[in-house]
Amino acid sequence: MDIKINKVESHNDKRGKLIVLLKYQDLPSSSKKFGEVFYITFSKRGTTRANHYHKNWREWFIVVSGKIKVVLEDIKTKERKKLTLDAQSHSIKRLEIGPFVAHSFTSLSKHAVLLNYSNKVWIKKDVIPYIIGGNTKNQNAKKD
Repeated sequence: MDIKINKVESHNDKRGKLIVLLKYQDLPSSSKKFGEVFYITFSKRGTTRANHYHKNWREWFIVVSGKIKVVLEDIKTKERKKLTLDAQSHSIKRLEIGPFVAHSFTSLSKHAVLLNYSNKVWIKKDVIPYIIGGNTKNQNAKKD
């Protein structure tokens, strides 16, 4: 399955926390051209977003508020992985997802926020619906 989970650089002091989402050197050479950044909110606990995959996109995600359950499935091999991303964790993680990996995000908090960088500009034909594990609580917005 084409995913990576990396610890990110984080700096804490009395003012708060500064987290480095992504550095230029973290990107593979095929992703060095700027794509898009998304700020994704979850309005209540149990809200699910995504339930799709992309044929051409590579994406990076980091939770900046709340806790989110992530379910990933390689659509070719059917390999599945579940994990939790938590903004309050002592070790903030960045999730990288490659093409043909279906992804689903469910808020485990009352409110949650997810930042997403995509190496390509959004186009509808590269967002292929894919319900992972029968999760029917999908509440997609037009672009997710």
